[in-house]
Amino acid sequence: MELDDYLKSKIRFHLGYNTGAQLPAGDRARLEEAMALVPDELWYNQISYHIKRCDNAWQVSAYFPDDILSGANSVSGGSEGIVNFSRQEIISGDVQRTISTSDPLKGDEYFREIYLRECDRLAETLYVANYRRPEVRRYAFDRAGSEFIMAVPGPADTAVGSRMTLANEWR
Repeated sequence: MELDDYLKSKIRFHLGYNTGAQLPAGDRARLEEAMALVPDELWYNQISYHIKRCDNAWQVSAYFPDDILSGANSVSGGSEGIVNFSRQEIISGDVQRTISTSDPLKGDEYFREIYLRECDRLAETLYVANYRRPEVRRYAFDRAGSEFIMAVPGPADTAVGSRMTLANEWR
């Protein structure tokens, strides 16, 4: 089985496999191969499930919610406030209370880590590296250009030795 182009695009986004990101060709090829050779329906369903989890984690990781401009989550429109909270305490008893505090930097750090963990699960399922992680990302620059393969989608490389030899023979 093979994933459709939309799911492949989502996987590339969540795992940080941008074409212009100077990733090693071997890593890009492993991802393309993993997306093209899904063993069966169970694996397909699990990959789709992980993509949904990554999508959800990406959306809720924003400090400012998507509906902030629509007024549905404004200060004057309700008691919720306009940002995602970094900490909520619900106290139950005779009177139920909720204490919400918001520290943008701490909340961003927590939500980012949750998103990265969901991306790690997707990467584990596909047996590829998660280039969204900063500690993995730095290895892309160490190995960039050290390998060449023809399997990566895109235009053919015109500087291949066999093509240069052919060009010289025609002169």
